[in-house]
Amino acid sequence: MSVLSLTRRQILAGAALSVAALSAGGAFAADGTLKIGLLAPLTGTGGPYGKEEEQGAKAAAELINAAGGVLGRKIEIVVADDESTPTAGVAAARKLIDVDQVAAITGVWSSAVALAVRPVALEKGTALLVNGSADEITQGDTKGLVWRFQTTGKAWGSAFARTVKKDGARTASLLVLQTPFTLSTVQPFIDQFKADGGEVLDVIYFNPNQPSYRTEVEKVFGRNPDAVFVASYIPEFSAIVKEVYRSGYASKLYTFSHAADSQGKFVQNVGKAAAEGVNHVQAVPVGNSEAYKLYLKGTGQPAGTIVPFGAAVFDQIIVLALAIEKAKSDKAVDFARQIASIANGPGPVVADPAEALKLIRAGQPFRYSGATADFKFTATGDQTDLDYGHFRVLDGTSKLVGTTK
Repeated sequence: MSVLSLTRRQILAGAALSVAALSAGGAFAADGTLKIGLLAPLTGTGGPYGKEEEQGAKAAAELINAAGGVLGRKIEIVVADDESTPTAGVAAARKLIDVDQVAAITGVWSSAVALAVRPVALEKGTALLVNGSADEITQGDTKGLVWRFQTTGKAWGSAFARTVKKDGARTASLLVLQTPFTLSTVQPFIDQFKADGGEVLDVIYFNPNQPSYRTEVEKVFGRNPDAVFVASYIPEFSAIVKEVYRSGYASKLYTFSHAADSQGKFVQNVGKAAAEGVNHVQAVPVGNSEAYKLYLKGTGQPAGTIVPFGAAVFDQIIVLALAIEKAKSDKAVDFARQIASIANGPGPVVADPAEALKLIRAGQPFRYSGATADFKFTATGDQTDLDYGHFRVLDGTSKLVGTTK
């Protein structure tokens, strides 16, 4: 055997070992940082929410890094734009996994994008932490890798029905944008509202980016229901509210907090007069928790600002970092098993990630209470034990007027 052939075999063997090690899932970069992917809607339909996700992720990473990082290494947030579409989302996810070699993918605002990216994440053995609410995201065999940091569409629909009924409505109609998430809220709303003695008059569906919503508005509001639940996002909801205001309809309006108060964009879009009295619902304690105060401080936003998606990503990065520290591994097969224990565990409630890291390193128990909600996880990766805040826009500012509990 020649020296040349032996050297070649050694080189090939070394290369194979390197590939095997890479395939095993290590996410520490050459400079020692731990890369975490953020798949955010920086453009497209979710554009109003993408920047807040990025700000939330980086604020959380700064807190973790200031507390010594994860396993002694700094966190690096690698941001990718999913363009709010499944095709672009899948391409961006593959780059995050195959090229950037991230430990996990976070963000994922759109349910349609989450459903498209999920098979890729499961195939690659990558943890996926999402904001999408479509029930299907966590259904089936997720290998323990998929975790939702938002309420499900089913739970949200029921929460809206309870809020509307508690607010005194006897009749209600629904005006629904056709997306996987918004559609998932319809039947739960109907079932809960009827069970509470209410009557649903109409359910009207519409498409995104319509030039006008006058026809749909006239159909729904023309029958004068006590309440109208508009399952939509900021662009469509803003257009609908303008049409309702111009027409002088009196039915009370209800929507998601991310549609009616994403950093004040809704009021900016429609004006204080049109926004007055609009109701929105979001899992709490948004705006009323120590973790949320840390989030607002880290992103430079004033107290009282309601930013659910940015706060959810803030929670995702913190829970992920704590799970990796607790597992003593950056491999998803190891740290994904610890995610539930971060929010479900016994011990004192902790909102500050620096304090949580100290407790992990000391082997002490705790339970993380998040910025978006004081949640716990089910075995399927969904959040449970949620209370929902009922907010109302008054004089251009959202005020908490009640909860579902």
